[in-house]
Amino acid sequence: MLKKYVNMFREDMRYAMSRRCGLDELNNFIMLIGFIFVVIALFTHKWVFVLIGTVFVVLCYMRVFSKKLEKRKAENDVYMRYMGNVVRFVDYIKLVINMKIRSIRDKEYIYFVCKSCKQVIRIPKGKNKVSVRCPKCSATYIKRT
Repeated sequence: MLKKYVNMFREDMRYAMSRRCGLDELNNFIMLIGFIFVVIALFTHKWVFVLIGTVFVVLCYMRVFSKKLEKRKAENDVYMRYMGNVVRFVDYIKLVINMKIRSIRDKEYIYFVCKSCKQVIRIPKGKNKVSVRCPKCSATYIKRT
């Protein structure tokens, strides 16, 4: 019975959000700025920082639920034109860190990220120096396992 209502709620939410802007890189940045201001407010006990943080969070939610898809896309395109390289670099660093953590947890394989195409490459541990060829872009690397 509960499962039926949960599925109905999911479908209703999916339909409602299908005509909305949703999350994009600019929304992530605005939310991060709002979160930083709220954290600063926790340490400084100044209400001004809470107010500024709240304004950023409300702005983010207004963009998420906006029905003006063309305007939100244009805003995000301007943001990505100026900050796109930074966003892609941060995504690459997050991927590299995740693969390092995955390599530590996995006892049999080491994971690398191809520098040119960002493909994840898995090689067995304990083979010393290995020449690795990326299956996607055919770039070759020498890696120590």
